[in-house]
Amino acid sequence: MNYTRMIRLLWLVGTAGILGSCQDDFINLASISNQTSSTFFKSASDFQQGVNAIYDGLQSPQTYGKAYYYLMEVRSDNTDIGDRGANAGIASQVDLFTEITSNPFVLDAYAGSYVIIARANAVLDRIDGATIDETAKKQFKGEALFLRSLAYFNLVRLYGKVPLVVRTESPNESLNARRNEVSEIYAQIETDLKTAAGLLPVSYTAATDLGRATSGSASALLGKVYVTEKKWSDATTVLKTVLPTYSLLPTYADLFRAESPITAETIFAVRFRKGQSPSEGNLYFNDMMPLIYVNGISYSGAGNNRPTANIAKAYEPGDKRFAASLDTLYNRTATTVVKGNYVKKYFDLPATTGDEGNSFPVLRYADVLLLLAEALNEQGYSAATAEGSALGYLNKVRSRAGLAAKTAADLPGQEAVRDAIFKERRVELAFENDRWFDLIRNSKALPVLQTHLATEYGLTTPVLTANRLLYPIPQREIDVHNDLTAFPQNPGY
Repeated sequence: MNYTRMIRLLWLVGTAGILGSCQDDFINLASISNQTSSTFFKSASDFQQGVNAIYDGLQSPQTYGKAYYYLMEVRSDNTDIGDRGANAGIASQVDLFTEITSNPFVLDAYAGSYVIIARANAVLDRIDGATIDETAKKQFKGEALFLRSLAYFNLVRLYGKVPLVVRTESPNESLNARRNEVSEIYAQIETDLKTAAGLLPVSYTAATDLGRATSGSASALLGKVYVTEKKWSDATTVLKTVLPTYSLLPTYADLFRAESPITAETIFAVRFRKGQSPSEGNLYFNDMMPLIYVNGISYSGAGNNRPTANIAKAYEPGDKRFAASLDTLYNRTATTVVKGNYVKKYFDLPATTGDEGNSFPVLRYADVLLLLAEALNEQGYSAATAEGSALGYLNKVRSRAGLAAKTAADLPGQEAVRDAIFKERRVELAFENDRWFDLIRNSKALPVLQTHLATEYGLTTPVLTANRLLYPIPQREIDVHNDLTAFPQNPGY
């Protein structure tokens, strides 16, 4: 069976155990082999494990574990691929805008997102009728709605129109799915996040629950959705509700320490933890680092998701974020230092190969501040720099980075403020999967990336068109439907 379709059917129909093990602090699952979604969900503990399985989907190499940062960061002018010949250049296809419809990263992100959605649907189909504590029921439902919304938000931005599946389907129903309109998908995301924000707690008290979605997670994601849709007033309203719960950490580098994954600035992050059995770590170190010598040990890294020369130049002199985000030198041996860029945000020595402990930030307070600045500026230019203004929010982020505040003299109009906000987003959120979508939202993706191809690689082809703002639907998905009228490929592929 087609791999993408197989993934969706297994989880949508419930013919496979949907509760794979996951052992993070906030995800402790017992082995429950031979269970199906139709027979498993009875107690609060069952639903807890079902929800934990959704979080487990975020850790997958198909999503935040690898494929997402290839499609979102490597695609942009932030990072590139160390070895262009590796695996027949499949990662380089993404980097150079030459990907074909059978590209494995394109397939993985699509399939991995639907695993998350199917696991969420398995919970949501049954939670309303469950005879469990109402407080727990609200939390489980809110978590499932938030996580499903996050998956759909990534899907719709990467692929455009995709099947909107909000309940467990039969095989025939799944095979007869259509690609829903983008507007339908966003409408569902908005509805679900509003509901989730009202169901989820503001915070959790138990250490084992740290990292779960909160009402602030749902509201922050909803605000980001509104900004993506350019619903500026709605974005402003909901993002302001997030502000009282979070704050900027004094030191930027402290955001990315593996030993303290949840901070006052963390709104939502994908948690990893090394040294567990089975593994709950990630492969960031081994995928992103070069061949590097640390503490008397040589580590073999693939050198992927490598910061470009352009991003290294994007930081202003004195920006404290540079040293916390990337480095341009590293030890090849005990006595040999070589030039080369690598991401430092996710630097954590692995317990074993592919077992690192850094979390991946999905939503954090600085992102919300810059989204608010953008939403306010798009509703009209203001020279004000006080708290609550576009420049005020921008400067709050810059101050933590050790940079001077911007004033109306520096940014005398709406376009100047817009450019400053996107420039700030690039360095503040570098390597956090935002740059590609920011370029699209700012209508700069095509010219910026065409220049990127020329300056970084000396390439004048391909000539980029709007078709390349979306990835192709995986070829296996197209083949299993076998109906280009009802289930067409994206233009240009």
